[in-house]
Amino acid sequence: MTQAIEDLLRQAPLFAGVSESALAEIARATRAEKFDEGDRVYEFGDDAEAIYLVVAGRVRFSIGVGNRAGTDSVMGPGQVFGWAALIDENPRRVATADCLEPCTICVVPAKALLGIFDQDRASGYLVMRRLAGLIARDFMSVLAV
Repeated sequence: MTQAIEDLLRQAPLFAGVSESALAEIARATRAEKFDEGDRVYEFGDDAEAIYLVVAGRVRFSIGVGNRAGTDSVMGPGQVFGWAALIDENPRRVATADCLEPCTICVVPAKALLGIFDQDRASGYLVMRRLAGLIARDFMSVLAV
């Protein structure tokens, strides 16, 4: 199963260019979970302890800031969500994630991922730079509402 997860991570745009050794370590720390249609992966305000990679299915990621109405994004295979887990000491969810259909999702523990990136700073830099772009895009979509 670890090799299959490693292959999925390798194909995800967020992890493109990450070293093979870092991918192998991330895969070892990752677990795949199945969700049914309508299941909630997490909701606004929950503790954020992992990021998620959609393997199969679609997940609605609904974000809202302050008193602004939320905006929805639909995440499909290869897309990562749940980035709040990587940005703070005691991170909280800034959105809600619901499965629109049966899903398989890789759960990547944030502490493990950050530890791997502490050891492989070049890979960490690549991922965090892409992550900054995702965060900016998510918040700009909310501000445009």
